[in-house]
Amino acid sequence: MNTFNRSNIEPETSSAKKNQADETIKKATDFGFFIDKEKLGGMLSPILMGVFVIILYVSLSHYHVKSIKKEDDLKKEIKELRSEYISVKSQLMKKSNQSEVSKRLIDEGIKELRVPPIIIEQKDK
Repeated sequence: MNTFNRSNIEPETSSAKKNQADETIKKATDFGFFIDKEKLGGMLSPILMGVFVIILYVSLSHYHVKSIKKEDDLKKEIKELRSEYISVKSQLMKKSNQSEVSKRLIDEGIKELRVPPIIIEQKDK
């Protein structure tokens, strides 16, 4: 059977744990395994392409937000202009009624005819 002998295990000292932690940190922060001087030239073009795509994406999203805001502003302006058009049109319709026209012409001294006009006919020769 397997027997576990505690006397064979050496307790780790704090300095050994500290050295192991230091080595782990060095490995984690060492990017030499990932980026090598020889590989950097080959990786430069995909990196620049990625940066370009990110910049393009951000600029297009800003443009899209700006155009949506402009569209909303134009819709609001159209609603305001339509309401103004309707109010001006109703005022014009009211002012063009016969009773309103006759009231304005009385101030200028022109009276409304109460009798129909006489038609003058010319006899052919």
